[in-house]
Amino acid sequence: MGWTYNTKDPDAPTIGPMITGVCAALTIVSLITVFLRVYVRALMIKAWGVDDYLVLFTWIGCAGFAIITIIQTKWGLGLQMLEDLPEENIYNFGLYQYMGAPFYITSILGFKLALLFSYLRFIPKGIYRNLTIGVIVACCLFHLSFLLVQINLCQPVALQWDPTITEGSCIKGVPFYTSMASLTICFDVIVMLTPFPVLIKSRIQNRKKLVLLGLFALGLFITIIQIIRIQTVKQLANYLDSAPLILWSSVENNLGLIVANVPTLAPLVKYYSERSTGDDSNKRGTGYPTGSRDVGSRYAMKSWTKSGGKRGSVGNGLRSKNGALELGSVHDAAEGSSFEGHVVKGNNSTDTILDHRHNEQPGITKKVEVVITRHARA
Repeated sequence: MGWTYNTKDPDAPTIGPMITGVCAALTIVSLITVFLRVYVRALMIKAWGVDDYLVLFTWIGCAGFAIITIIQTKWGLGLQMLEDLPEENIYNFGLYQYMGAPFYITSILGFKLALLFSYLRFIPKGIYRNLTIGVIVACCLFHLSFLLVQINLCQPVALQWDPTITEGSCIKGVPFYTSMASLTICFDVIVMLTPFPVLIKSRIQNRKKLVLLGLFALGLFITIIQIIRIQTVKQLANYLDSAPLILWSSVENNLGLIVANVPTLAPLVKYYSERSTGDDSNKRGTGYPTGSRDVGSRYAMKSWTKSGGKRGSVGNGLRSKNGALELGSVHDAAEGSSFEGHVVKGNNSTDTILDHRHNEQPGITKKVEVVITRHARA
């Protein structure tokens, strides 16, 4: 029995197994990055947010698209010759192709929104924050319109998969997909470059700045995938020509999700790097036991409050003199307790993003070593 159902020639040439392998492998890799992100955000630094929920939503879209694509290969996707596609397969072939489109569109929207909402964690109030919110709204509107047109590409809708329907009309596929892919590229570039002005102006170490810029620039690889995908769109002439398009679509949404997750894994890399080198200098004098809680207090990137500081994701925090909340925060504060915090030793160096004394913006201040004492009120 061949790979494709109902084929007269069991050895009919097909790339169905290759499509299946690529989709399955990329979906598993993206799932691993999602698990790592959940571990970092929910357990290590306890700074779970909207962007993390969007990542879970995006992976569901990626997995749904991969599953439908793999099933579709059994009905003919990947066959190299049109005459090898059995007529009885056309209905299911077209139906699964129609079902996969909403999963693809929601997944490419999801990873863009995850990145944009993660930017809001460190972009303070002002023009750049407003522009980021504007990009979020524009992305939602564009992908929603893409989805609505896609699911209503033909009238009646069933004309997209039912060959027995002889009356009706469809929008020309090649011009539509080409224009949508072109606009998607524009949004990819805008989303990936959105944080650059803020990071370039930030007052953090040049090495850290370059690392952050490099991590966000990884997203430009998605643009390359889109350019390749456009070339496959131009080759659409029959049912089987959609195989390269669908394959690159699966590559695109999974890589987009991986790119959205990679920057959030820095605390995990830092923590295990310190453990492997035996560098515990940052752990002494913090008032916390060595472990994930300590890592969370030192590397968390939390939300901004209306007052211009930050809102800690867990417990209560200590405000510095300039109104910014220190990255090292007090965990599980007991009701009715008072806290005193002070730096007891260190090199007095800090990493400040958009320090208000220089840019008239609220900042994030990282204090390396802090001693916390708690005095219960009578």
